[in-house]
Amino acid sequence: MNNNQIEIIQGSIHEKQIFRNLMQFYKYDISDFTLEDPTPFGQFDYNYLDHYWTDHGINEEGRKAYLLKIEGQLAGFALVNNFNLQKKIDTEVRNVAEFFVMRKWRRQGLGRVFAHYLFNTFNGEWEVKQEKENHIAQRFWESIIREYTNNNYLKVESHEPEWDGPVIRFIKEL
Repeated sequence: MNNNQIEIIQGSIHEKQIFRNLMQFYKYDISDFTLEDPTPFGQFDYNYLDHYWTDHGINEEGRKAYLLKIEGQLAGFALVNNFNLQKKIDTEVRNVAEFFVMRKWRRQGLGRVFAHYLFNTFNGEWEVKQEKENHIAQRFWESIIREYTNNNYLKVESHEPEWDGPVIRFIKEL
């Protein structure tokens, strides 16, 4: 895949419905691991999507939303925020809250490009959580972060109530 064909756009309030629609595919994909069922209306809820934009078009609490496009076509999205399991108050820690690449575009290196773009956008500490049962995501993130950090990361297991699954932490230097 030619990087010139890849476009990553910070989502605006005008694209909120696009994120809401793509969220349905994402939530359906991960329902194998979360065991979440759709609502009686046939949709999956994501309680925090509106928090990425207020009525004034500004995101809350370090939340950023990104669209991934390939050759002008929607290919995925990512949501980044500054919520972290370490509950650090004095230091901003970035968290990849949600990350989705449509099946058509998987296994072509796009997820790596997208993840590196996100990491390059923000300096400082990062935290990437994975579902306990989602071994594909675990292999993906560990591979991406190992490469990105030159093997300089920490992998820990978290347990409920905070999170039930692996968490990878690293620091992106200036």
